[in-house]
Amino acid sequence: MMRPAVTTNPEVASAHLVEHGVCRLEGALGRDDLLGLREAVRQAAMDDTANDKAYLYGDGANQRIWCLFNRHECFLRLAENPPALTVIRGVLGQDALLSNLSANMTGPGGRAMVPHWDQDWAARPWPHPLVAHVIWMLDDFTEDNGATLVAPGSHLSEHAPGPRDMVPATGAAGTALIVDGRTWHGTGPNRSAAEHRTGILAYYCRSYIRQQENMWRSLRDDVREGLSEQRRQLFGLGFHRYLNMVGGPPANLPRY
Repeated sequence: MMRPAVTTNPEVASAHLVEHGVCRLEGALGRDDLLGLREAVRQAAMDDTANDKAYLYGDGANQRIWCLFNRHECFLRLAENPPALTVIRGVLGQDALLSNLSANMTGPGGRAMVPHWDQDWAARPWPHPLVAHVIWMLDDFTEDNGATLVAPGSHLSEHAPGPRDMVPATGAAGTALIVDGRTWHGTGPNRSAAEHRTGILAYYCRSYIRQQENMWRSLRDDVREGLSEQRRQLFGLGFHRYLNMVGGPPANLPRY
C-alpha cells in the first residue's frame, strides 16, 4: 500500500489513518509554537544531561526525554492540540487518554530503531487500534536525518512487513505524523553529516487501556494539582463510566 499524501485537513487525515494506518497532518503547529517547543525540549535535554539522567541510545547519538508533561506548559498544550485530537478521537474514541509524552532527538550516525508495533503487548487478534501515536515534527523530517519509517497498510496484516515495505514519513516542521498502534514503524537512521532532528511523541490509548505512564505517580504534585478538569480527564485522573473510582462512584451518579 502506498504512503498517503500530506494533508492539512483533519477529516482527510482521519480517512488516511483508517485506510493506510498512518497519516500526515501538515501545518498543525505554527511558527511560535515550534520555536517554544524546540527551546523547551532543548532545555529538558540539557537538564537531563546535567543531572546525569540523559537517556541515550543508538551509540549515544540519540536521546529520549521522558515525562514532558512535567517540563513546561507548552507540552500540556501540545497534548491537547485540537486538529491532532480530532484525528486521534476518530480512531480511539472521544474519551481517549494521553498514555505518555516524550521527545526523541536523533543525531548524525544514529542507528535506526528496531521496527515494531505500538500495541504488541496486547494479545491478538487486533480488530481495532488500542493506541495511536502523534509524532510531532519539530524539525523537517527527511530521509537523511532519520525520518520515522512506516509500513503503510501493515495495520491490517497479521504479519510483520518486510524491510522493503518500510518508507520514510518525511514532512515539514509543524507536521503531525499519526500512526495507528497496529502499524509497523520505527525511527530511521540519521545518515546526515550534521543534522539533528527532534520529534515529540504523544502516545494515546483507549479509555479502558492501562496508560504507559502511571500518571498519578509520574505527574509532579504541583502539575497534577494544577490540571483543569478537561486535562485531568485526558490524563486519566477522572472518573469514567465506573472506571477509576475512588471509594466507590461519585455521590451524584444516577442510581439504577
